[in-house]
Amino acid sequence: MFSRIKSLVQHTAVYGMGDLLGRAVSILLVPIYARHLTPADNGILSLAFAFIGFSAVFYSLGLNPALIRLLSGKVDLNKHRAAFSAAFWALFATGVILSSLVWTNAGSLAHHLLGGSDYSAIFELIAAVVLLDALSEPLFTLCRARQRSFHYAIVRVIQHTLQLGLTAYFIAGLGRGPIAVFEANLISSLFALIVMFPVGLRLIRPTFDVRALRDLLRFGLPFVPSAFSFLIISLSDRFLIRFFLDLDDLGIYGITYKLGLPIFFVVKAFRSAWAPAVLDETGDENTEDDTRQMCARVTTYFTLFGIFGCLILATFAREIIVLIAGDNAQTYLEGIRVVPLVGLAFFFHGLYIILTAGVYAEGRAGSLPFIVGTGACVNIAINIFLLPKIGFIAAAYSTLIAHVTMTVLLYLIVRRFYPVPYEYGRLGKICVAGAVVFVVLSPHLQDTSIEGVIARVIFVAGYPLILWGWRFFTS
Repeated sequence: MFSRIKSLVQHTAVYGMGDLLGRAVSILLVPIYARHLTPADNGILSLAFAFIGFSAVFYSLGLNPALIRLLSGKVDLNKHRAAFSAAFWALFATGVILSSLVWTNAGSLAHHLLGGSDYSAIFELIAAVVLLDALSEPLFTLCRARQRSFHYAIVRVIQHTLQLGLTAYFIAGLGRGPIAVFEANLISSLFALIVMFPVGLRLIRPTFDVRALRDLLRFGLPFVPSAFSFLIISLSDRFLIRFFLDLDDLGIYGITYKLGLPIFFVVKAFRSAWAPAVLDETGDENTEDDTRQMCARVTTYFTLFGIFGCLILATFAREIIVLIAGDNAQTYLEGIRVVPLVGLAFFFHGLYIILTAGVYAEGRAGSLPFIVGTGACVNIAINIFLLPKIGFIAAAYSTLIAHVTMTVLLYLIVRRFYPVPYEYGRLGKICVAGAVVFVVLSPHLQDTSIEGVIARVIFVAGYPLILWGWRFFTS
């Protein structure tokens, strides 16, 4: 078991180098957005990226998780070649059709979503960007399935560095405004597709196996409504804030929401390594019982570090906002309560990913649409009811509650066919220790003096000390 956990950590770390370190550079762009763009400009970016997120679901057809399941483990070259080719050409055809629709309706989309047809160029760029990303994603998926994490990471680092470097130059250097973000995206996405295409040359053939595509869709299509519902939870609040409030409120929410992204990037890197680790059939220890033991221990470790990360975010949210926003800090401090709530929501998203081990191992993705759909309904209901009453903080609460709901539902369903011996005692100690530290911290969160900051550092450091005193750490 521990050799598999070690392998999982290694691959997560390397994926983290690609996704976490690559995308972490985007955190460096937050000061540029906060200082060189208005809150309304940031609101436009939030809406445009929300549109990209929803569009990507329809481009993907759920084929990438299906490819992960098929390509992980034992190699059957002919079978893999037929399936990968069918998936790639299906994605190509779907992407061309959808991007053509977005391109030809760019003016109308800009008018209805962003409030003016002057932004039509943004949607023309989006049409190209999403198509390029849809074609490169199965190539990255192939790297994940074959656990070629180093190749994956190098390309991701260069792609994100190129994208974010160009974005910073276009906005801060040339003053091009929000459209600069999508111009940089286009260049970096084209780079990724060109560099990654050789990875798939061994499998891509000018053939189309309908049966292979049908088998992939049978497993993958249930992920489409699930992914769409996930996006409702993650992104629909942008449109609802725009509807009930205004672009300035959306811009403040968008900037403070990004401060919780470090936890999301860790979760995303972990997600890239998780399914192949669960499905790996190459190790001598890979028995079903060993896999379940691994899931239990990984849950404990993830909870330990996830709660610690959430405590750090909650403790130093004010200092982070002041650091990134500079003279505009007072404007964005209105959203300070968003930061810990979003971080905690991403933590529960990580627990949800761990619970999908049973879904992958048993091939039972049919329950996911119900689970994520329920979370989406909860999210929308809370937003519609609370946004007009308490403002954009309602969006953060709705995101957290939706992720908690999905995690609980998935746990209740998966344990029926894939019971895992979780370490409930150790998990309880983690949760109680985190709650104790947060309660002690709360009265001091507004204290910005040197003494107050030092006191908060000491309180946060007490988290692992409490666990040590409770004999959480064992050999």
